[in-house]
Amino acid sequence: MGRRRSRQTRSLPANLYERSGYFSWRDPQTGKEHGLGRDRRSAMEQAIEANLLVEGLRNKRRLVDRLNTGPNNSVNAFCDLYAGIIDSRKEAGRIKKATHEHVSQRLRHFRTALGERRMDTITTRDIADYLADWEERGKLRMAQSVRAFLLDLFTVAKSKGWTTINPVGDTKVAPAEVQRARLTLDDFRAIHAVALKDYAPWLARAMELALVTGQRREDLIAMGPRDVRDGKLWIVPQKTDRHGVRICIPLELRLQVVGWSVGDVIARCRDNVLSRHFIHHNAHAGRAKLGDPIRRHTVSAWFAEARDKSGRSWPAGNTPPSFHEIRSLAARLYHEQGVNAQMLLGHKSADMTALYRDVRGAEWIEVKAK
Repeated sequence: MGRRRSRQTRSLPANLYERSGYFSWRDPQTGKEHGLGRDRRSAMEQAIEANLLVEGLRNKRRLVDRLNTGPNNSVNAFCDLYAGIIDSRKEAGRIKKATHEHVSQRLRHFRTALGERRMDTITTRDIADYLADWEERGKLRMAQSVRAFLLDLFTVAKSKGWTTINPVGDTKVAPAEVQRARLTLDDFRAIHAVALKDYAPWLARAMELALVTGQRREDLIAMGPRDVRDGKLWIVPQKTDRHGVRICIPLELRLQVVGWSVGDVIARCRDNVLSRHFIHHNAHAGRAKLGDPIRRHTVSAWFAEARDKSGRSWPAGNTPPSFHEIRSLAARLYHEQGVNAQMLLGHKSADMTALYRDVRGAEWIEVKAK
């Protein structure tokens, strides 16, 4: 217990001392004194603030905070509001289900870390420390993703008056180095040979369809006969919102280095099993019935197994290529062939020449066959 104060200093806040009209505050943690000048009122106010800080009370909700900012200005309270906004974005089709799940996960983690703090006390230092936790664990891509999430969260908070600044704007995250090995055509052929020999037919078909169309795994497993008309394959990418880019690929488009056209591969997909999907179960497997679509995880897992059986090796320090790397390989091969790979991948650009709109305003990119 500290020494009892004298009659002269009894009216002063704890840790504030006056000597010959000069005030100083003593840090109870270190014993170091800090001069505050001769203004009694200013010294008392500064001492009170300093005491709150060292006692861990500065970020707790006080009466003055309730008077200034309403009944609850905590991070938890705003996260409740933000969660509703994210739900609305999903319902309006502005974000996909997977994006909604990722944001919700980041929101839960942020609540756990800083939920009891007030929104208007979160500083750039707080955010930098929060992001550093991911960086120190080597999760640079996650750190980048979390920063993007926080940037949006605080942008919304600022627009709604919960805070006057966006503390995320000045933060930096180290760039993530590409660590996954690229898939070469020789790699593809070796893995494809294993798929043909040791796995159900759908795996080879999925690889072939990925190579000739350059589309994502999610879009491949969603494709079916209904998407073919007028000699073309019409694709609405899963990542596209209601007004985004659609892709139209002629069935005659041929990847010359392998000799397959889009139409050739689709014809191989349409076997004697009746299905609404090109990539489907050719036999009963667990709960899956004939013709049922293949799950995303199954496509990736089986490809990884076939890759590991192929005998191919990858550069030291790099992770082996995933199924998604077929998309990158397709882009490179088509580019070498002279096909506009950017259009094939569904990326917008200023020099699109074959662009038109449907009646709802959705853009379709028509890939030209060479």
